[in-house]
Amino acid sequence: MLPRASLLQPLASLALASLVLATYARADGWELDLDGRLVSSDANPSYTQGGVSGVRFDQDQSGLRLGRARLALTESLGELWSVHLDASAWGDHDRIPVGLTEAYLQFRPYPFSSGYRLRVKAGAFYPPVSLENRAAGWESPYSLSYSAIDSWLAIEVRTIGVEATLDWLGRRQGHDFDLGATGGVFGWNEGAGGFIAGDGFTLTDRQTPYGGRVGLPGDPVLLNFEPFRQLDGRAGVYGGLELRWLDRVVVRALRYDNRADPTAFDTASFAIAWETSFDSFGVRAESADGWTGIVQGLKGNTAIAPGGFYMDWPFKAGYALVAKQSGKHTLSLRYDRFAVDTNMPGLGGAEIGHAWTAAYVFKPDQRWRFTLEWLRVTSNSYNRNDAFGLPALAAETQLQLAVRYALGSATY
Repeated sequence: MLPRASLLQPLASLALASLVLATYARADGWELDLDGRLVSSDANPSYTQGGVSGVRFDQDQSGLRLGRARLALTESLGELWSVHLDASAWGDHDRIPVGLTEAYLQFRPYPFSSGYRLRVKAGAFYPPVSLENRAAGWESPYSLSYSAIDSWLAIEVRTIGVEATLDWLGRRQGHDFDLGATGGVFGWNEGAGGFIAGDGFTLTDRQTPYGGRVGLPGDPVLLNFEPFRQLDGRAGVYGGLELRWLDRVVVRALRYDNRADPTAFDTASFAIAWETSFDSFGVRAESADGWTGIVQGLKGNTAIAPGGFYMDWPFKAGYALVAKQSGKHTLSLRYDRFAVDTNMPGLGGAEIGHAWTAAYVFKPDQRWRFTLEWLRVTSNSYNRNDAFGLPALAAETQLQLAVRYALGSATY
């Protein structure tokens, strides 16, 4: 169970923030929510505890836990501009008790008479990859733990820069579909890739805040590294396309490249720039009677070259999800597969695995949400044996019962 100090500190910080938020009672949108968990896990030490496992909570964290305490604000600045802030506490050992997971300014002018619409975001936010995490706070409405793809994005991938999206509103022109093209330019994400090479894939719902670190001091694999770093002065880029058919089917593809110099090295902090790129493609389909199906895949590579010695870790992940919503109840089932390869001698960092997730969500009203989730991750990881002396093959089970209570403009 959490020590009282570690639980009270984030709650006290959010309580203070809620007083500030009260002054924004007429804001477009604000939300304050608390997610408590009852956890049972047989997993090896998780990455938040300095280890490597396939789930968020390990066997020493079974019991009553803080899932997330969150404070969010969206405020209009005139008719075309708005600002969004999203802050969270996770109740673990990060050096930042409460941190921002997103903070950006958005420009949304009126659609052009020709049927086009422009949207621009500037600040810190997620690139448009996920088809699963579509709820407030970049959460999944189907389960607690995210897919392997979205878990990795939550841990170490973020846009800190500018993104522009141009939509063609075909449905306003009498067609059955809309089209969108997105492009982004960003920096401060040259740590992305270090987690893949060190821990592989983990299924979690913990999002690394800006300024936060991954792992613990003395961690033999992650070395308490910071994913949001800028070391070589280069800008990363991404571009993607999206098709929406009758608000029932979404098809999304994106190419991401942080364009890092793999030879860049910070002698003060010993941080290395990870050259990371990936392609993602996915489809989400929804029916009128509450069924949802999602299939998504991601394939990429991350590399470093300290002293000119090139090391790379190709990786891939994919999942299929089916969910059925009936009134206040939602049942979902997801299957994930993931793998990391490497050119390192002895296959350092290589991993292959799969996972099953089953969840039941009961949402009686806008304030309460109850979720029961069963997660089983089976993986074979070189670093599990090499760095921690544990069996390379592990089958880990995590069971969670979550109760979330929310306050905010959307709940009234």
